[in-house]
Amino acid sequence: MERKFNMQGEWINSSRLIVMLQMFLLTFTISETMNRCINEDGLTTIFALEGEYARLRCRVCNGSTPLVMSDFQTHGFTITWFKDTYEGGLVELLGKTGRITFEGSLLEFWPATVNDSGRYNCSVFNGTHNIMDQKKLSVTPINEGCYNEEIVFSWSGIIGSSTELYCPKMDEYRNNKEDLKWYKDCQKFVHKGSSLVFKKLNKENAGYYTCKLSFEHSGVQYNITRTLNLILKEPPFKPELIYPLREHVEVVLGESRTINCTVIAGNRKKSQMQLSWRFKDSHLTNCNQEQSVCQDSKRAITKENRTYVVSPLVFTQIKEEHLNQYFNCVFVTSKQKANGYIILQEKGKSNVHGIVELLISIIVVLIIVAIICVHFNVQIVLCYRDLTGKDETLGDSKEYDAYVLLLKSDETLHSAQEEQQFALELLPAILEEQFGYRLCIFERDVPPGGASADNILFYINNCRRLIIILSKEYVDDEYSSTYELMTGLHQVLVERKIKPILIEFKPIKSTKSLSESLQLVLRSKRTVKWKGSKSVFKHSYFWKKVRYLMPAKGGQLVNHSQGNY
Repeated sequence: MERKFNMQGEWINSSRLIVMLQMFLLTFTISETMNRCINEDGLTTIFALEGEYARLRCRVCNGSTPLVMSDFQTHGFTITWFKDTYEGGLVELLGKTGRITFEGSLLEFWPATVNDSGRYNCSVFNGTHNIMDQKKLSVTPINEGCYNEEIVFSWSGIIGSSTELYCPKMDEYRNNKEDLKWYKDCQKFVHKGSSLVFKKLNKENAGYYTCKLSFEHSGVQYNITRTLNLILKEPPFKPELIYPLREHVEVVLGESRTINCTVIAGNRKKSQMQLSWRFKDSHLTNCNQEQSVCQDSKRAITKENRTYVVSPLVFTQIKEEHLNQYFNCVFVTSKQKANGYIILQEKGKSNVHGIVELLISIIVVLIIVAIICVHFNVQIVLCYRDLTGKDETLGDSKEYDAYVLLLKSDETLHSAQEEQQFALELLPAILEEQFGYRLCIFERDVPPGGASADNILFYINNCRRLIIILSKEYVDDEYSSTYELMTGLHQVLVERKIKPILIEFKPIKSTKSLSESLQLVLRSKRTVKWKGSKSVFKHSYFWKKVRYLMPAKGGQLVNHSQGNY
């Protein structure tokens, strides 16, 4: 039992020794860390505006956090704040209520005044070691607006680029950054959020931007503001060839002339660019007394705060062989290449070659435009109608947009099922339901007993177009004719009250058997040919041509949900 007791006592003593050793190592480590880091940290100045909330945090090391300071307190370290007096002494800040409060490592001012400016020391003490951290608080009054020039942060940007402004010195309030309000020149509210983004800067964006964080404490609202001065600079421009581009120069034979190839240098040096003249695909040599044309050494010229590099092209004597020839100036850097040219023309003589080239170019352009207009005439007209909302149906007092006439006879009636399905189903499904037209179809809209001559004439006169559906069966039928057709064609050809649209539903090899009236309609180029499955969809050329021949109607209904047409 005695041995067992001794072993237990030895175990307890060993445990205490280990705990004491851990406490010693922790104290030593903290002390050494504080002593080492305090020398690296130096004096930190906190700026604040008079009347706003301000805070100082005791940081023994740049990497310290409130968690570390709490750890100090857990192991017997106390934190005390002092303020330096003018006499060089220290005054302890006591109390945890009132305008100046402290809680652990944080010293707060509710609000800060100019008299609060000065040096503050926080003491971290555990009875043996005492480490001091020093902060400086600078409280400045607001002269005008909402900021003081002495505590404005600068931010630079380049015109035309993007940038993002962050509210400076707001790491202490990272959980409240989304509540920041941004103002320009103290008055104009521009944004709410942790940062202010400019996708493309322009000159008007320059100025003072103030970010403000507001919160409530003991029933009183306090503000924290930071102000940035956004300074914008002109973008660095690339070197650019400014002369010659495509120049025609009038000269007199036998005279001397110097023409400068000029480049605006930007931020590049003269040695970083190549500038030379070429004639007939060869570099011109440097000038000497025996040459009639040569290039002189390039040189830099400063004008209006900009640097220009010029390469002179020297004609000691202009000869006829120099006329109407290309002299090219070639400009090369590591990232770009450009060239321009001059053409010498004898003074007083017109440039026939240039005029011919210009006329040919104009003629070619006109031909291309004419081909495009002819080939895409239907699409161009429909596009114009859609853009302008043109409506030809206003004020004409007509009820229908088109009268649909299916040519058939008793002999061809049994073989015209496809034509009837087209006229009675597909045609109204596209023109009425998809494009908002209103059709008059005899078989559908004329009531029983209304097929008299007067009624047919009434319905045709009440329409803006006459759609005639023509098929091979009708052409082959020698006895086919209808009163509707005769009446409609009379209105088309004689009285010209209605315009025709002839739909060739099935190919017709010969039109000689057609009546003269139908042949006249065919020659009017108001014919549309049905091409079976290729013409079913509403965006096919067939329906575009039909719409082109139909009257323009503003606000047409286009039903995109009908996927089958």
